[in-house]
Amino acid sequence: MSILQNAIDSIAVGLEDYSSPDQRRVISCTRNVFAGILLLFKHKLSLLSPPGSDEALIKQRVLPVLDESAHLEWKGKGSKTVDVQGIKERFESLNIDVDWKRIDKINSFRNDIEHYFSNLKHEAIRSLISDSFVIINDFIRKHLNEDPKELLGDSPWAVLIEVNEVYEKEKAECFAALRALEFFDDEILSAFEGYSCDECGSGLIMPSIREGEATSANYTCKSCGKTLPYEEMVSEAVTDYFSHEVYLSHTDGGDSPLADCPECGGIYLYAKGICASCEHTAEHVCQGCGSTIMPEELFAEPFCGYCAHVMSKDD
Repeated sequence: MSILQNAIDSIAVGLEDYSSPDQRRVISCTRNVFAGILLLFKHKLSLLSPPGSDEALIKQRVLPVLDESAHLEWKGKGSKTVDVQGIKERFESLNIDVDWKRIDKINSFRNDIEHYFSNLKHEAIRSLISDSFVIINDFIRKHLNEDPKELLGDSPWAVLIEVNEVYEKEKAECFAALRALEFFDDEILSAFEGYSCDECGSGLIMPSIREGEATSANYTCKSCGKTLPYEEMVSEAVTDYFSHEVYLSHTDGGDSPLADCPECGGIYLYAKGICASCEHTAEHVCQGCGSTIMPEELFAEPFCGYCAHVMSKDD
């Protein structure tokens, strides 16, 4: 069976899992749909592999060999094929553009569903199916020059279309409700819009009020019903939103974008100079020595950590 047919079958089986009333098939749905997407990518690499190279572009091991004329060729070795990172690197080298941010989101969601999310419902994976629709539709049309409806078949295509339309409509309703509220900063709103429920992974978060201050609302996941007050919601949403930047600050150096608020102990947006939890604006310049107060020293404002230490000794 060809790689392309495997891809089509995996996506079709995954969508059958989604359509089943058996909640236990939610996990197999995510596995099959994601596997089908990767197989579509490998099919493209297979098409681009030189004749006689043993499909070099999809193999993990690619070794140089000399042909009968002593010309250097590259051939794939073994049965192991490239993983997600390998596909990404080869696509970038070949100028094959794919929305890798969305792919990473699907992959992360799939992993979380298998290992962490405790509330698995079909409604919770609509975001994964919706993101998958965007990737599948764009890739088949742009890079395989095929009609996705004809390639996948009427039934799987109808499921993809329906789920995407329903999810996008509900997401638009949630975003409109969030944008009607008053947030301390637009970046906090962006964090709320990008948040996914830690119980089921859904991105459909609806506030309990339709106008007024965001701090006055509770926030409910429309897929599993989990509800959080603002102080918990903002902590989870902002932490998730800045997770990559925080990681880079720890591994590559530089200031963390987040700190503990010296006023309420909540989550402080250092670059914005405002607490996402209570709106406190901290001093960033030490009143003792005039140096910048670093994020990890913000607890001592309006002094830096050193000046606060010196003054505590004088006492």
